[in-house]
Amino acid sequence: MAKKEKNTDKYIPELEERIIDLSLRLKSKSNELNAAIETNSKILGKLTHNLKNPVGVIFSFSEMMLEDLEDYSIEKLGKHIQIIKNSATFSLAFLDTVSKYTRVQSPNFTLKTEQVNYVELVKSLINDFRAKASEKNIGLEVNVPAKDIFLTLDRNEISQALSAVLNNAIRYSNENSNMTITVEELKNTVETTITDQGIGISEEDLPHIFEEFYVVNTYSEDKQKCIGLELAIAKKIVELHKGRIAAESTLDKGSSFKIILPNN
Repeated sequence: MAKKEKNTDKYIPELEERIIDLSLRLKSKSNELNAAIETNSKILGKLTHNLKNPVGVIFSFSEMMLEDLEDYSIEKLGKHIQIIKNSATFSLAFLDTVSKYTRVQSPNFTLKTEQVNYVELVKSLINDFRAKASEKNIGLEVNVPAKDIFLTLDRNEISQALSAVLNNAIRYSNENSNMTITVEELKNTVETTITDQGIGISEEDLPHIFEEFYVVNTYSEDKQKCIGLELAIAKKIVELHKGRIAAESTLDKGSSFKIILPNN
């Protein structure tokens, strides 16, 4: 009998430890679930908020056209169709961006990595953005290593992250200004710095710019509506690559974004 009690005394602490461990795991999963529910609720609210107006515009103008089609001049018809097209274009772009965000946030999302020539990837992306930069007469100064740098990356995803930062820099750059894109290989990392001479970000807003749906300016200089997801997507993609992204900025002078990726 004494031996049985001794064995029982031995297993009670182990059982208590397991119960505590299971409780902590359950609490962690519960917190994750609550965070996911909160995020999904926020996304649904933003979907409703951002799509209500453009969908309403499409409905109103199409209804107006159907009612008065016989009295429409070619010029008026063209203007109203363009309004409908602009609203539809924004709606589709918004849905596409939300889809990208939810995809990279999914716990089941995995990167499709391969050995990528990072220098060539950056050069190719910059060439894609030259036309957009020239529309605002923005000069692009590119400083990349002469030698190839091969990194283990998901080519499509990291291209999307870099494109988001480049697009953001161009959108908020002043006309007739300059942008500098620098790639530097360090001992264990590769750093890509994108610096603009744009409108800048205040000290108050700077800590929040990578948060989903955080918008400093509702509309950019080109009158395009901002929804505050591109930088959040970029941050998530970089972090999935075991890297990090940071920003420095001075209001009315410009911003500098740095993407740091592991080099091993």
